[in-house]
Amino acid sequence: MIKLIRVIGIFGFLICLLVMYMTGHGIRSIQTFDSSFRLLDMRFHYSSETVKQTFEQIQKGGRIAYQKYLVLDFIFILCFLITMVTLSDAVHMSPEIKTFLYILCVLRALFDVFENILLLHMLKQYPVFSKITATICSWFTTLKFVMLYIWLLTIITHTIICGIKSIRKYL
Repeated sequence: MIKLIRVIGIFGFLICLLVMYMTGHGIRSIQTFDSSFRLLDMRFHYSSETVKQTFEQIQKGGRIAYQKYLVLDFIFILCFLITMVTLSDAVHMSPEIKTFLYILCVLRALFDVFENILLLHMLKQYPVFSKITATICSWFTTLKFVMLYIWLLTIITHTIICGIKSIRKYL
């Protein structure tokens, strides 16, 4: 059962990426309203003014398309979480480090969910706009990326250390 969940999660991750970046159900649908549109949740950090400007530039149709995109993004978050946990399991590490990796995976997903909820809320409320909500949303985005980067750095560092240890055995 766990293998099936992992396979579904990884394929779901890839399918979501395909739909989000290559079809009219993702970013392309928003870009029809503003060709220079960049996803807020793919920036490391942004200001409340950037959020407001983005919402203005994509107009009403773009804001509706963005809301649809964010609903799909919830599926992506789940599939990415499964993919991250699967990759974490594939690396041979101590139980303590694996637990740390799992915590990073879950935190990354939670920050992403909070970010999406706030973006959806702001999109539905627009033109009513809260700088505080936009700022909090940006911090969730930043924390999401920090968790991802720490997760990646931990795996890469461990892999390099294990590689060095293996090379030393043969020298």
